[in-house]
Amino acid sequence: MKILITGAAGFLGRNFAKFHVARGDTVHGLDDMSAPHAVFGDGNNVVGDAGLFFDGWSEAIRNDYDLVYHFAAPVGGREKIEGDPLFNAGSLKLDASLFRWATTYGRRSTIVYPSSSAVYGTRLQGSQESASLAEYHFTPMQQDWAAPDEVYGLTKMVGEVLAFKASKYGSNVLCIRPFSGYGEDQPLDYPVPSIARRAARHEDPLVVWGSGLQTRDFIHVDDVVGATVARVEAGVYGYQYMNIGSGEPHNFNQIAAMCARRAGYDPSIENLEDKPQGVSKRFCDPTLMLKYYTPKVPLHIGLRRMVEVYSEGPVVTDAMG
Repeated sequence: MKILITGAAGFLGRNFAKFHVARGDTVHGLDDMSAPHAVFGDGNNVVGDAGLFFDGWSEAIRNDYDLVYHFAAPVGGREKIEGDPLFNAGSLKLDASLFRWATTYGRRSTIVYPSSSAVYGTRLQGSQESASLAEYHFTPMQQDWAAPDEVYGLTKMVGEVLAFKASKYGSNVLCIRPFSGYGEDQPLDYPVPSIARRAARHEDPLVVWGSGLQTRDFIHVDDVVGATVARVEAGVYGYQYMNIGSGEPHNFNQIAAMCARRAGYDPSIENLEDKPQGVSKRFCDPTLMLKYYTPKVPLHIGLRRMVEVYSEGPVVTDAMG
């Protein structure tokens, strides 16, 4: 397959590139390398082209790609999302350019657009009693959208609307909605790698932002890749969407305790309640995903791998791995 990845040097981009290179696909990567953690993977057929994409999708990109992943976007964790909300607005221009290209030159390509669990209305995530979020809780065909999670969620919502409109021109677009993705090479402005590093350093108290009781649905990046590829291979026709998650909520204090256990110590947990923490409870209904893919990396294994990245020696294991 011939594949184009925008944002190929970012967390998702390089993990998808690594998968496709290992499989023998031809991968063309675009990235402006503006993110501090931007780095291309070790695949020697992933090409960095800093200017082409960000000068606009032009006639220069008329190549016949089988599959296009659009991961180019401003990046930042919860502090950016809440503290600098207009930072994410730049995604709108990138997404509009992508879908204009798709409807003009890229109609034979399948497009994968990374939406987010943030598209779901925050009114559905306001308490510990909140239910799992199914795909039907937001679709572009609705006329009564609930307010998404900050400007970041709004940009992803607009991206899905563009994907839906692009399908009217003949484009085939899969909008994936990963919940709280994490992985060994994720930048430290995201919570799981930050907590894992603190645990690996045996910090005591072990700091967790917010109350620590806010829950998320954690899914390893290997499973984000696996679920997406499985869904693409099943065939994408028009506009389609899919949650990617475990369907199991865990709070951040639990994540910290699990990381500390893997690091072999028992610290006190210190919650910084003046720090951003987002909605109270967010987890997915994975029923649609499970028709195509079953996650392979349990949370306890994924967290062990995270702690190992920051540890000088082997981490503690038990009957659970």
